[in-house]
Amino acid sequence: MQFLWKYVDDLIGKGLDYGVLFKLLFYVSATLIPLAVPLAVLFSSIMTFGNLAEQNELTALKSAGLSLRRIMRPMFIFVLALSLGAFYFTNYLLPIANYKSRTIIYDIQEKKPTFGITPGIFYNDIDNYSIRVDKKNDETGELFGILIYEYNDIAAGKTIIADKGEMLKSENDRFLLLKLEDGAIYEEMKPAQIQKDKYPFQKTFFEETIIKFDLSGFQMQQTNEELFKRDYEMLNFVQLGQTIDSLSSAYDTSLTDFGNVMTQKMVIYNSAILPIDSTQLDTLEDEHLFGPAVIDTIIKIDNLHNAEMDAALATVQGELRSRKEMLLGQMNYMEAQQMNITQFKAAYHKKFTLSVAILILFFIGAPLGAIIKRGGLGAPLVFAVLFFLLYYVTTIMGENMVDSNLITPWKGMWMSTFILLPLGAFLTYKATNDSSLFDLETYKKLIKLILSPFKKRKNEDSSAMS
Repeated sequence: MQFLWKYVDDLIGKGLDYGVLFKLLFYVSATLIPLAVPLAVLFSSIMTFGNLAEQNELTALKSAGLSLRRIMRPMFIFVLALSLGAFYFTNYLLPIANYKSRTIIYDIQEKKPTFGITPGIFYNDIDNYSIRVDKKNDETGELFGILIYEYNDIAAGKTIIADKGEMLKSENDRFLLLKLEDGAIYEEMKPAQIQKDKYPFQKTFFEETIIKFDLSGFQMQQTNEELFKRDYEMLNFVQLGQTIDSLSSAYDTSLTDFGNVMTQKMVIYNSAILPIDSTQLDTLEDEHLFGPAVIDTIIKIDNLHNAEMDAALATVQGELRSRKEMLLGQMNYMEAQQMNITQFKAAYHKKFTLSVAILILFFIGAPLGAIIKRGGLGAPLVFAVLFFLLYYVTTIMGENMVDSNLITPWKGMWMSTFILLPLGAFLTYKATNDSSLFDLETYKKLIKLILSPFKKRKNEDSSAMS
């Protein structure tokens, strides 16, 4: 639903074929599997072991000498295979699904402008034009049986008919080109002065002509930068690793080059005090670099007049402002590069977190079902939703902290694992030792045991008073 609302303007009213819509929704649905599979494993494991415990089948198996870990082994093997399959899906199939879905959206928005035209219905989304076609081919962009009405301030009206046409785009994507073949143009000119029964008329036949539309009034035209800027979602972990290495190398090179440029342009030294060549600046220690006092020293040595001194200082101020702006621009550029590397690193770790999360949620769900001893859709559903919300919230929190550059990518992407792993180990330990962790009677007995000394003292005080 979030996807549909996001792209509803691109999908509704474009005359899209149902096959295109179902194909798009199919590819988009693949992005839900990383959320659906952990929830399914958690819920099903709680229900399965809850039913076994509720019907005393776990008790029968344990009385036969089987431990809970031995009972969980077949299911663990299945979940392990499911975890490996989830890794294969996120590493190979999900990037393909992301690429396919974005390609379809891109085709709808950019490559196939005929999607906005429905055969037999006038299309009025282009300013000053009304277009109707008898048939169209969305794959090739060809139109058949074309009728175009043009109305503007120059001409009283223009009608264009053509047997065949094709919609194209200019190289800069600013104009939409309609190439027409075998047609005619009927144009009724606006007279200079209104005269009764005198209207100039022009009729032109053509074998081929091109009509140019300005896309500023074309509602289907939208920016597509958002579609493909998250290209890390379309790579497997090997490609992500190679890309991270390339981006990191480019980042280090840019940082080193910019440091050398700034050193050559910003460092000021007094050649009278420190006679060195400018090429040796990189080898100097920090204590050899002179600060603002050098300017005064240079001015005193050169014996500049006041006017010349003011002009020199003004020039220096201008240069410093220019260098400052250049430095701020470079800082923003380097921060953007660093954020891009962070996103690729987060995507790299995300390839593995789903598989590990499936295993951890199994070791939470199976012991939890054995402890609560309830099956069906009641208590198991409540506990599954609670633990899944814990997993989902910690996952989103970690991703947001990585995006905000508060923590490193591996800490953010593995945050949910760090939190849920001890919980799974604790529940497995309690279930293996037949702990009554969620038994209300156990807690009632514990509360009575804690309150018993106070009740005993109260009874003694009452006896003493009597």
